Amino acid sequence: MIVINARFLTQPITGVQRFAIEISKIVKKQLEGEVVFVTCPGVIHYELFKELDAKIIGINKSHLWEQIDLYVYLLKNKKPLLVSFGYTGPLYYKNQIVSIHDVAFKYYKETFSKTFSLVYNFIVPRLAKKCVHIFSVSESAKNEVCKELGVEGDKITVVYNGISSFFKKIDKGKTIKKHAKPYILTVSSHHPRKNFNRLIEAFKRIDNDKIDLYIIGNFVSHFSDSTNDQSNENIKFLTNITDNELLGYYQNAELFVFPSLYEGFGIPVIEAMSQNLPCVLSDIPVFKEIGDKSVIYVNPQNVNSIKQGIIEGLKLNVKKIEYTKLNHFTWDKSAQRVIQVFKKNKT
Repeated sequence: MIVINARFLTQPITGVQRFAIEISKIVKKQLEGEVVFVTCPGVIHYELFKELDAKIIGINKSHLWEQIDLYVYLLKNKKPLLVSFGYTGPLYYKNQIVSIHDVAFKYYKETFSKTFSLVYNFIVPRLAKKCVHIFSVSESAKNEVCKELGVEGDKITVVYNGISSFFKKIDKGKTIKKHAKPYILTVSSHHPRKNFNRLIEAFKRIDNDKIDLYIIGNFVSHFSDSTNDQSNENIKFLTNITDNELLGYYQNAELFVFPSLYEGFGIPVIEAMSQNLPCVLSDIPVFKEIGDKSVIYVNPQNVNSIKQGIIEGLKLNVKKIEYTKLNHFTWDKSAQRVIQVFKKNKT
C-alpha cells in the first residue's frame, strides 16, 4: 500500500495544490488498488475527494494532523510508503517521499506570516534529510534544495508541472468574453516576490490609457499583502476566477507579463505559453529553463526594464507565438516519473 497525504483537499488551490491534484488523479487511475488517499477534517474540494476515494482520518487539522493523526495511522498500518506532495509531512516518519517545490520559505522568510515561516523552516529542512526521496519541480529548484537543505542531488527527482486539460480546449466560443479595452495579463497569488508593485509602476510609466492591466489572483492568508496601489482605474484586480474564466482571460490578452523575483517553476508561464501569448518574463534561472528564445526577458528589480519589456511585447507583430518547449510540460509525463519513483521506493 502507498499512502498519499491528501491534506491538499483542505487547501485553496495555488501551484502546490495544483501539482498534488493533477498528479494524484493520474496516480489514482494507474495504481488503482495500490494507493490510499487520506486527509484531515475540513475538506473543501468535495468532487475531487470523491474522485480520489479519499478518507478522513483523525480529529486534528493542518500540521498537527500530519504530526499526530497521520503518523499514528501509518504506524498502525505497517509503516507503508507515504507520499506528501506539499512540502510537509510527519517529521519522525522516514519511509516518506516529499515534494519540495522551492526554497522561498528560506529566501523570503519576512514575506510569510511568522507561524508559516517558523513551521516551514523547522520542518522542511529536517524532513528533507530524513525522507527517502524528494520531488522538485525544476532543475533550478533542485539545485537550490541541494544547496540550501544539504541534500544530495541523486535523492531528488525533477517532476515538472504540467498544463491542465481545460487549457487545451479548442472551442473558444465558450470562453471568449468581450472587454472594453485591450489588456495585459498577469496571474498569481498575491505575494511580495511576485513583484506586483514594480509591475504596476512599470505599467503606469507606459502612460497608455488605451490598455488595461489585469492582475488575476487571490490573497492568501500566510502571505503578506504586497500590492499597495489599487486605485488606478486602468488596473483591474480579479479574484476567485474559475478555470473557464481564466482560460478566457488568457485567450483574449494582448500580452502576458510575469516579473516574479523568484519561482520554483511558475505554472502561469506555461499556461500563457499554451495559449501562444507573447510573454515578458523575469530573467531568473527557472524561466530561462522553461521559456525559450521567443520570450522577452527583463530585469525584475528594474522598473524601466519591465516597462521596456512590456512596450516591446506590445509591438510584436505576431499575436500568436509557438513555444518549442511546451511538450515537456504534461501531467502525464510528470505522473509517470512519479510512479517510477514510487516503484523504486515501495517495499
